[in-house]
Amino acid sequence: MVSTTSIDLPGILLLAPCEEFFLSTTKDLPIEKAPVPSVDPNTKKKVERALSQVEMKNKEAAYQAWLGYYNSNKKVGKNKYRLVELANDFSRSMGLDNPPPIPKLVLGKMGLRNIFGLRSK
Repeated sequence: MVSTTSIDLPGILLLAPCEEFFLSTTKDLPIEKAPVPSVDPNTKKKVERALSQVEMKNKEAAYQAWLGYYNSNKKVGKNKYRLVELANDFSRSMGLDNPPPIPKLVLGKMGLRNIFGLRSK
């Protein structure tokens, strides 16, 4: 016989402002908006150090995946120039000064060829 116990544990969902539309898909969850907490400078340095250890190929893959996912999302991907602006913010959050280049073929398939702010290879 298997026994299961239900435990209510609080969680934290971090969303960028452009992702707040996700809340409309979680209507069954008791989500409360909370103020953005302050970040301890030591914690920020630890995160930056950890990000510097992530291999570039993984950052490139994350950037391309972010761009591909949100490009297909009608809420964020409708305005391609805003999409690229947000993608490049994401790139900077990984500690990159410049967004990684994306293969021209991939940009073409995404419908993002010749959009200002993207780099191709």
